[in-house]
Amino acid sequence: MELVVVATLIASIFVTLYGIFAKTTKQLIRLLAVQAATLGFVKLVLCLIDLTLGLEFEGLVDFFATFAEWFAAAVITPLIIYWGMIKTEDVYDEPVINVKKVGLLLVVIVILSVILSVFALQFLPEKINVLPFVALMFSISVFIIATRSDPLKILVGLNMAENALYPLFAESPLFLIPFILVLMIFVNLVGVFIIAEAYRDYGAMSVKTWRWTE
Repeated sequence: MELVVVATLIASIFVTLYGIFAKTTKQLIRLLAVQAATLGFVKLVLCLIDLTLGLEFEGLVDFFATFAEWFAAAVITPLIIYWGMIKTEDVYDEPVINVKKVGLLLVVIVILSVILSVFALQFLPEKINVLPFVALMFSISVFIIATRSDPLKILVGLNMAENALYPLFAESPLFLIPFILVLMIFVNLVGVFIIAEAYRDYGAMSVKTWRWTE
């Protein structure tokens, strides 16, 4: 695996890790944008290089498909959730765990996992040698989801988990990309709509206070 790819994955992991410590919805949305932008940056640059080298139509299609993925994940999705925050509120809260007590432990786990992942790369097939990084980033995203009660932060965590899988599916067939993008945008729009309606009904941004009523 190229050094620049490893560096990008490590940077994305630490951005995702920082999401555990984010206290406001706005901060977490910004981290989502940075994570998505970082993960897709290398692929976007490589496609741009191929395009400038004269691969003509094939390179042009690949570039625009990659750019559409990158733009949707790094710009459109954060803006949709940001719109939801405007419709509700920018919740200031902390995870349901004591971050100060587990924060250092999480950092140590991430560093050790990255080191072990780098050593494990030589034993993995080339196509899945990003798996250790993906698994770690996905696990951190799930941790964010599990330790939040603000539904918008949970939605951000879900998107972070989805972004974490991007390195495994970066070479998806081109005909699948429009479907994936439409589905991603649709799910976030529906999620924000449901959250906004629930906030209007219950007057609170906490899933703990939401109850089904007849």
